[in-house]
Amino acid sequence: MKQTGFKKLLSLFSFFLKKEMPVRGSILALILCSISLNARSLDTFEIEARNYKGLVQTVSISGTVVDGQNNPLPGASIVEKGTTNGTQADFDGNFSLTVADLNAVLVVSYIGFSSQEVAINGQSQLQIILQEDSAQLDEVVVVGYGTARRKDISGAVSTVDLEDSPIALSANTNALQVLKGNVSGVNVGVQNSPGTTPNILVRGQNSINGSNSPLIVLDGIIFLGSMTDINTDDISTIDVLKDASAAAVYGSRAANGVIVITTKKGKSDKPIITYNTSIGVNTWQNKFDMMDRDRWTEKYIAQTPSINSPEEIVFDAAYATTLWEQKEVDTNWMDLISRDGFNQNHQIAVSGRSDKINYYFSGGYTSNEGAIVGDDFQRVSIRTKLDADVTDWLKVGIDGTYNNNDYSGVRASLGNNAYMQQPWAYPYRYEGMPVNPGSNTGTLLERYPTGQSVPNPLWGTDGTIDDIDKRNFYRLSAYALVDVPKIDGLTYRFNFSINANHNQRDRFVYEDYYIGEATTVPYIDRYSAGELSKRLSQANGYNNRTNSYTYVMDHILNYKKLLGDHYLDATLVATRDYSYSKLVSATGSDYSVNGNTLLGVDGIHKAAVQKTNLNVVEKANIGYVGRLAYAYKDKYHLTGTMRRDGASVFGEDQKWGDFRSLGVAWTATEEDFLSGFESLDYLKIKASYGKNGNQGLDPYQTLARVASGNDGGIRYEFGDAPSSILYGVEQSNLGSPSLGWETTTAFNGGFQSTWFDNRVFLDLDFYFSETSDQIFSRQIPIMTGFSSIFSSLGQVDNKGVEISLRTVNISNQNLKWSSGLTFWQNRNKIVSLYGDDNDGDGKEDDDIANSLFIGKSLGAIYGYEYVGVVQEDDTEYIENVGAEPGDPMFKDLSGPDGVPDGIISADYDRKILGYRKENFRLSLSNTVEYKNFSLYVMVSGIFGGGKDNFYMRENQLHNSFKDRYATNEIDHDWWTPENKSEKYLRADAYSNRYLGLQSRGFVKIQDINLSYKLPKETLNAIGLNSMELYTSIKNQYTFTNWFGGGDPEAGIRPDDNTQPVPTIYTLGMKLSF
Repeated sequence: MKQTGFKKLLSLFSFFLKKEMPVRGSILALILCSISLNARSLDTFEIEARNYKGLVQTVSISGTVVDGQNNPLPGASIVEKGTTNGTQADFDGNFSLTVADLNAVLVVSYIGFSSQEVAINGQSQLQIILQEDSAQLDEVVVVGYGTARRKDISGAVSTVDLEDSPIALSANTNALQVLKGNVSGVNVGVQNSPGTTPNILVRGQNSINGSNSPLIVLDGIIFLGSMTDINTDDISTIDVLKDASAAAVYGSRAANGVIVITTKKGKSDKPIITYNTSIGVNTWQNKFDMMDRDRWTEKYIAQTPSINSPEEIVFDAAYATTLWEQKEVDTNWMDLISRDGFNQNHQIAVSGRSDKINYYFSGGYTSNEGAIVGDDFQRVSIRTKLDADVTDWLKVGIDGTYNNNDYSGVRASLGNNAYMQQPWAYPYRYEGMPVNPGSNTGTLLERYPTGQSVPNPLWGTDGTIDDIDKRNFYRLSAYALVDVPKIDGLTYRFNFSINANHNQRDRFVYEDYYIGEATTVPYIDRYSAGELSKRLSQANGYNNRTNSYTYVMDHILNYKKLLGDHYLDATLVATRDYSYSKLVSATGSDYSVNGNTLLGVDGIHKAAVQKTNLNVVEKANIGYVGRLAYAYKDKYHLTGTMRRDGASVFGEDQKWGDFRSLGVAWTATEEDFLSGFESLDYLKIKASYGKNGNQGLDPYQTLARVASGNDGGIRYEFGDAPSSILYGVEQSNLGSPSLGWETTTAFNGGFQSTWFDNRVFLDLDFYFSETSDQIFSRQIPIMTGFSSIFSSLGQVDNKGVEISLRTVNISNQNLKWSSGLTFWQNRNKIVSLYGDDNDGDGKEDDDIANSLFIGKSLGAIYGYEYVGVVQEDDTEYIENVGAEPGDPMFKDLSGPDGVPDGIISADYDRKILGYRKENFRLSLSNTVEYKNFSLYVMVSGIFGGGKDNFYMRENQLHNSFKDRYATNEIDHDWWTPENKSEKYLRADAYSNRYLGLQSRGFVKIQDINLSYKLPKETLNAIGLNSMELYTSIKNQYTFTNWFGGGDPEAGIRPDDNTQPVPTIYTLGMKLSF
């Protein structure tokens, strides 16, 4: 081929020839022949290619390694076959490599996928798709005390993958939040205060009084700490074991499900440094719409027949009356106690691996300000994780964690103080108070803004209280894994983990906190040094130090073997755990003798009255486990588990319990008769049955205990001096030696399926459970000297269905769109309670006082059926009941003769109005990736269920206390003769029968995450492996009919100080190099 593309080579030769270099044609021909070129001597030299095959030339290629769903596989290994020349894919799955020629063959591998040989065949740009290797994937399914092949799982197990997932970009400071909406059958409560752990239920409420929290397992070892001590950024995957077969290996701990957390490991052959940083804002988006001054005045007048105008309002207290006259005061107390809290999070990690070592080190700092003033949280975390192959038969690992959690600070009172304060109350103190508050520019708080008994909700946040709450957590775990020589498939693993906590809880209330109500002029004098010194006797504080530790020790013997068509996986476990906690506290009060409180929390020893206390608590558990999994031809699967547990918290006769389970599964798509169903890729039908236990009982509850005598208790007086009193001890409760385990027996059935070339994944589970021997505190005759005793009795049943649907809607090089839908419904029923039949009707009695009804669900709302507002023409009801127009009207259900009698009474006219428990839950997620952009949206909701809404009740400013506690309200209308409302009551209506029941169903935009990954060209220019910019919004909006503000998910009511659910806006950046 003449006129080849080797222009640079020709130019070089031409240069030499023009210089008349003494180069002979034969020598040039010899040189060019060695690289498969011909040379002929003419007036000029002409060079042509003879044969590319013999060309000695390196070639640069590039490409992307992805899975079957077009997701990148970061860290994938790409090696030129027959050489050591290779590289790794970056975080976007991209790679570049220089190979010998365009006919080279690449060997591409990645954990969990089948290795693949790829011939270049002259291409310079490749897209390599690796297929999942079932043999490898089976090894990464985490179950109790080890792993299992995915195909052998017969129980209900759900997995959330966090590593490199858009879910991880949400503002989740607690790992449990990750499960919300992503796992069917798991109800995760709200996290409405920084650093707290939300409530969680797996498949409903099993226990009436005992614990309903699931067991937490961290990296294969039972975790006895707080979820706050697990950094979400360190988590790789979370598996939820929901049924008896999956969870039975944990026996007495597993009645409420098991959450298995696996942390990150090194994935690259070279060290990778990752830095993730974000800032954000917490805001209270749906505040209570309280009345302003004008509306409050209007309703106050409507409540008071003797007043016709604002000028006639005169309060009992002179302070309140004078302040009321200051027309410019109109305080929004909800705005005053709330804020836009600032969040920041910084996380740095170093990870990597080699043939013998895998390491992951991380450090993090988190700071969260809640939406309420003073609600703060800070955390410093350090984690070290190292795994090493010491020999061919010995592998060891160590994992260390340190957390410092700081909750210090005084939070504003959202409860009675904030919602009760009148809008005309002024929050600050000033000279001349209460006259002309509008001219005040000071920021010193007034304790009683109306001079009456409702304190300022910010009182205590101004330094009148010191609060220190610091919690230090240490965890060290280690393991040794031995491949037993000469017995192929037999391993022994030893796990050991120890947790230690050191908590500091100090609080001091200074004398100025106890400033009295304003009663005499000048009111500002109450804050003078002389007046404050009179309050020194009220100053008080305490120092608490809690030191605790727990350890867990496991011996695990496992045998895995494939014998032709038969697969065997057998496990034996001996486990023990122990917990110890010691609380040392010192309290002090009355600093009148000392004369000052300058030392604050460090001056408890200066108090005139001092007390110390020591409290030590211990408990222990021991267990023995056997598990056998068998599979035949990968079609038929059987798993059986037996566990025997001992727990120190139970009675002398009930310390041991036995728990068993059996699970079966059939992989139908392995059968020949289904081979013709081309649209069906995979189908497994499964069922399980087993029994687990619940030991959610505090230590020493089964023992007869004694308590020290104190004021009002057992005391002895000796001698003539009445002050010579010695206190003795007394028995404080009866022992319950027969108190034993709450046991849950459960059945689970369902299927897992994949359709249309792995584009649709559909899973379904249904279950039924019985939880018996419920632990109750029973009332007993007072003649025994005691009022109650713990007993094991009663039964609660649960049933439900769970559906999980995942689809890959679009998947090509530039655009990917996938969706996820979860649906779950749970029903429970009280089958029996105490076995009493006091009314002799042949049926077991209900516990009406605690809203527990035989045959009905937990969470029943019991009361009078509200049917509307009494109108003027409801004459018969007004006459019979003694009501007035504008009062709440209730339905006459029955009477002494079994028929309505026109009278509303507690004995005959109350019923179950509804249940706090929802009918079902639903969530929908969508992930769209377009080129370098990614968008994740999660919408979740609950449907049905009720809750008493405080602000839907009777008017809170009723006549019985309106002058002294003239509380504020949600702004709404009221019934008048001119405006005969059918929804709102009369301004001064009052009835303790009206609950204000309201549906708390809602649909919430839970998460919106948008991210952008910088292109490879830009990364190369700035020297980074990857860089991702992201923004997220959590709890962006809630669609609901919930009245008055707040969040229906929490059923929020301000009078119990429930915190609001914040909307969180976040901006972040994640990079690696």
